[in-house]
Amino acid sequence: MFKTLSIAIIVAALAALFGFAIGPVWAFYDLRSAAESEDIQSLSELVAFDDVRASLKAQLWSDAKGTTTAYAPAPNVMKDPLGALGRAITDLTAPAPKQPVIDVNSYLTAKALLALSYGAGKDANVVEPREFAPKPPLPTVLYWSIDRARLGVKQPDIGTTVFTLKRKGLFTWQVTHIGLPDPEAEAAASASASSDFGPDK
Repeated sequence: MFKTLSIAIIVAALAALFGFAIGPVWAFYDLRSAAESEDIQSLSELVAFDDVRASLKAQLWSDAKGTTTAYAPAPNVMKDPLGALGRAITDLTAPAPKQPVIDVNSYLTAKALLALSYGAGKDANVVEPREFAPKPPLPTVLYWSIDRARLGVKQPDIGTTVFTLKRKGLFTWQVTHIGLPDPEAEAAASASASSDFGPDK
């Protein structure tokens, strides 16, 4: 009797430990399932929409803005007072730069979240998920700790979409950040890693 009880306790402890460890992956697949069935209530529990909206807005705005234009330095007041005055007037009268129009909420619909979970990246708000990826790709654990994890979904021609999840309970996780693919940065990181493990010069 005691032996049976001990085995049952050990099995229960191992099952709890396993559930604790795979929580982020479980939450990711719950997100996919909820997005596919358009279960808004479940999505509201699985996704911290305010945090994800802020993270996507920053990335999309940075990408749309592109590189800033480099201007010549302003004339020195002591050496060229007329030029400095003209530059000051120009700066005051110049229209403010237009910010790109970005519909971040279009990335937070059930369909777009499903596409993001398939690795659609910046096209997630315009593609049909099932047409984009008939066979959903498997997520890869990029980082795991007691209270935070990152899962990556890689598409060959797009890059890796990274989902950051934060623990909200013993077995409950929530997506707090979605990192859109950056192929150039990934290529640079890959090249750097290759050089680190290459032959000594």
